[in-house]
Amino acid sequence: MSPLTNDAKNEYIAPELSGFTKADIPDMGIHSSQAIHWLDNHVLNVMLRGSWTPPLSTYVFNFLRRAMNSFRTHGAARQATLASLASGNQSPSTYATALFHWETYLGQSWHALKLLEKAFSLKLFRKGSGTELERLNALYSQMKHVESRIECGQLPVRATVPVWLTNDGLKSVDSALSFAETGRILETIAAWADALVDPKTAHSKVKQAGGTLSDLLPAADDSQDEDATHS
Repeated sequence: MSPLTNDAKNEYIAPELSGFTKADIPDMGIHSSQAIHWLDNHVLNVMLRGSWTPPLSTYVFNFLRRAMNSFRTHGAARQATLASLASGNQSPSTYATALFHWETYLGQSWHALKLLEKAFSLKLFRKGSGTELERLNALYSQMKHVESRIECGQLPVRATVPVWLTNDGLKSVDSALSFAETGRILETIAAWADALVDPKTAHSKVKQAGGTLSDLLPAADDSQDEDATHS
């Protein structure tokens, strides 16, 4: 494909594409080498060491499934984005591939967190707070409901996609998430996954994680040993 002008890139591929020249995306594979093993380890733990009581067991299993895939898709998004930039002439197909992996990352990460919200009666964010999780949800929703965004005129004039890439991260007309923030979201997911993978030690690991996590699992029964099954 012949090189496109900056105006053509912005109009026919994605907004701000002509200024998209770099991406400092954290390599989260280094952060959690256990991500690919969470689900396997969890199944062994619940078979041999203790289990969660239904429906919590189902919430935890699906959280770990989503958590594992949020790391996988983030890694794929990072690789595809850097490859697109390295090509020197971001084609529609290479850019779309990168955007696809980012879209999948947004969905997997958001659904992982929603499973925690349902399982432990959490509140992920307050509307209008502008937190990372609220903006994660906004970008995910905009990618998921692109049809309504187009229909309601919620994209820039002549824009091709509802969410696009910039040097700082992911962006839409009314929300943004930096590449660094995508990594921090995974750190939160990893902290939960590392704790929940083993019901036998989950309470102590959550407490060790500190912050608000220490109050989010069901209260331990002091009359029982930590080896007991948690509900």
